[in-house]
Amino acid sequence: MNVRACEYLIAIAEQGTLSRAARKLGVSQPTLSNFLNNTECDLGKTLFYRSGKVMALTEAGRVYLEYCRRILEVKERTYHSIASLCNQYSEHFTVGVTPHRGSTTFSQIFGQFCQRWPGVRVDLKEGYMETLLEGIDNGEIDLALGTSDNTQMEQYNFISQSKDELLLCVPDFHPLAGLAFSQGGHHTSIDIHRFQDIPFVMYGLQTTANRLIENFMQEAGMTPTVVYRSNNVLLIDTMLSSGAGVGFLPGAFCKEGQGRVYFSMQPPLFSMVGIFSRKGRPLSSAQRYFCYLIIRNRLVDPSINVPALNPQAQAIFDEFKEDDYGHPSA
Repeated sequence: MNVRACEYLIAIAEQGTLSRAARKLGVSQPTLSNFLNNTECDLGKTLFYRSGKVMALTEAGRVYLEYCRRILEVKERTYHSIASLCNQYSEHFTVGVTPHRGSTTFSQIFGQFCQRWPGVRVDLKEGYMETLLEGIDNGEIDLALGTSDNTQMEQYNFISQSKDELLLCVPDFHPLAGLAFSQGGHHTSIDIHRFQDIPFVMYGLQTTANRLIENFMQEAGMTPTVVYRSNNVLLIDTMLSSGAGVGFLPGAFCKEGQGRVYFSMQPPLFSMVGIFSRKGRPLSSAQRYFCYLIIRNRLVDPSINVPALNPQAQAIFDEFKEDDYGHPSA
């Protein structure tokens, strides 16, 4: 597996169709189609379900995608480490990321950041949100990428980049599945009480997603029957695809052709996605540019979630958007 092949597969998974992925990569659609056919032939496994033009990852595809992302991350870290042998860093900061979404975002922008700020070292720390926020509190982490609830937004400096609806995933064999439809990115609303006695696959107790969901259910006066918990959204995704129960997933995971349907809540349940830092601690120019790249990444590809910039995020975006290819002094 070469690096270009990893970029091809990631683009197909993120864009959802060969045509959109080809446009993003700057290659022809036949080139991408041949690549995918040859890769699946070599592996002896189907990596994507096809439903018309829409592509959705199979179980084998999810595994393959995860390793593609790791390979690209290793490449960027390797280049950065080699550069450090001959560079005296003028600044360094630590970024905390969650194992899936945060690390994926980091790998997408790391190379661009290094090109513009070669004299700045960026260290990476992985963990779930509780650990990352503790790292900000004790000074071990400068920026943390993740999701927020209202309490966290008050306790920390939060640079909002987007909001992501949490959708209820229901197996397509469930009696209520026939009520679901999707049009223009909007999903059927349903009363959560209709799933009162249905097994739920839930997030770990210390995750932001779990706090949002349980607060929602508490306000609705409902206590779910929990059959499984995990901090790992990929594992929850797999459990829901297997029909182990119903549960909530961010919109980015809710694709057609996965043996399930999706419902919005009444009212809709949103998490805010963005960047945390310590309150009262100003960000350096390099740190603000790092934040800018994350914001721009979401604005360029809003299919993952809905852009939602707060005033801090808008100010950072405005600061760098006119001179995106310049070289500020470190």
